[in-house]
Amino acid sequence: MPQENKVLILEDDTSTRLIVSKSLAAQGIETVIVGTLAEAEAEVEKHSIALFLLDVHLPDGDSTELVRKLRISHPLVPVLVMTGDYEQNRVSEFFDLGVRDFIRKPVHPILLASRVRSFIRNYATERALFEANEMYQRIAHEKEQEEELAHYVYNHILDVHTSKIDGLDVAIRSSGRFCGDMILSAKAPNGNLVVMLADATGHGMAAALTIYPMASTFSAMVSKGLSLGAILKELSTKHNQCIPQNRFVAAILIELSPAENSIRVWNGGMPSLLMFGNDGEFTKVSSKNLAIGILPDELISTKMEVFELDKVRKMAMFSDGLIENKAIGGRNISFDEAYDIIATHLDDPQGLLGKMHDCEQFVNELNDHDDMTLAVLDLERLKEELKQVEQEEEALPGSFEFDFVLTGASLNNDKFVFGLSELLASYGFNKEFCQKVFTVVTELLVNAVDHGIFNIPSNLKEEDFIAYLSMREEKQSTIAASDKVSIQVKWQEPTQTLEIFLSDSGNGYELNSINNDNELDDLAYGRGLKLITSLSHSFDYDEHTNTTHVTLEY
Repeated sequence: MPQENKVLILEDDTSTRLIVSKSLAAQGIETVIVGTLAEAEAEVEKHSIALFLLDVHLPDGDSTELVRKLRISHPLVPVLVMTGDYEQNRVSEFFDLGVRDFIRKPVHPILLASRVRSFIRNYATERALFEANEMYQRIAHEKEQEEELAHYVYNHILDVHTSKIDGLDVAIRSSGRFCGDMILSAKAPNGNLVVMLADATGHGMAAALTIYPMASTFSAMVSKGLSLGAILKELSTKHNQCIPQNRFVAAILIELSPAENSIRVWNGGMPSLLMFGNDGEFTKVSSKNLAIGILPDELISTKMEVFELDKVRKMAMFSDGLIENKAIGGRNISFDEAYDIIATHLDDPQGLLGKMHDCEQFVNELNDHDDMTLAVLDLERLKEELKQVEQEEEALPGSFEFDFVLTGASLNNDKFVFGLSELLASYGFNKEFCQKVFTVVTELLVNAVDHGIFNIPSNLKEEDFIAYLSMREEKQSTIAASDKVSIQVKWQEPTQTLEIFLSDSGNGYELNSINNDNELDDLAYGRGLKLITSLSHSFDYDEHTNTTHVTLEY
């Protein structure tokens, strides 16, 4: 019997106390003996009690109130009552309060010891189950928090790097919270439209994490005006750098070029793209390439299939979840039949997904739905959208400046940067510039708090992300009112530049001379200088005033 497991005996009768304590001692059970309610309450705080053995009538009152207190302070510890009074109403009252059993006086020493030992064993089991459940709840909570963060990051990345294009209608039905399919679109500087539909191996978070690194690469490469082949190469390189070798991404890339009257298509491991001519008939553009991640970068084929834009009315591309394992009337339908169903429901993409979902046929009765994504391109609407010549950005008139000081618990508010971005948008700045400001200020602010004020080592986030989150949460709960970050935003009309000054009340950071981009990865306690400097026109840090100065050109 563990030494910390003791039985508290509350009994004012000397002979009964002696009989009970000796019978328990003979079984190796340690006891704490008291004769009044006041003594019992005092001893409860001093010992780890495994069972309470209480008399009802004590010199200083009735033990009913003590039982109430014990149910709150020691909810799992069994309480037994010793009494010679077996009035029905008292027995019912004590059971209602949570008493486990009654011991009738005069006590039988051997029987008493046996019952006490049994209750102590049960208590140990209950306590172990309770502690295991508590641990499970903590782990589940941590997992939920991590999943919430991953879900936010995933959705944010997709929102940031996807353009809203009239003529591109998309319907998505995810099998879970995370979707392993991704549809991205962006306009190139030459007026072309590039669209990518990708489908990662597996389902859920694992599939989503496999696919999301492509989002920023896709957006960046299109904005630079790279060819579809060069974009494909970059996507392959990014995937092979970031993702394990057993994870692949099937994808279709399309480039619409009104100037060249052309459609370029690359299909790697996806279902056939359906291309509808002006006569309503459709042809299939089947996969002639392997999924991204199977071949090394140098073996990726960048050969595109080319079609005339003005001879195509609509196109439909979709992930394999839309056509695989489908049955109608108890009969498996072929891919060709599935393509025919798709062709007749192009005007209702969401309804089509619902119809195909209802036709899902499970293997071994396992409900294993696949993600479904359908993208329908209406080329007449898309050509009109691409015809619209973007007006040259007009210079924003007038200069202004804002000063913000975040102190104490306000540093935990992650909505501040969103508000700043919206404020700049209200002054007429375009979406791309506001997004650039959002990224720069977020990076500066997060690192000022995490590393400047909280003194969290920058490498901890990479080495042990859970430990980083735990340490950050602890620091957030103990943040001092004197902790602060000062932010100044200045818009200079003559130069059309936005200046951002940010300082924190922490220890600052050392900035060595920068000779090349590679050094940026290791400087400033991981403050993301490489990202900030890539987005900014100029970057400067004054170690004497602990102030970072960034300039962005409009």
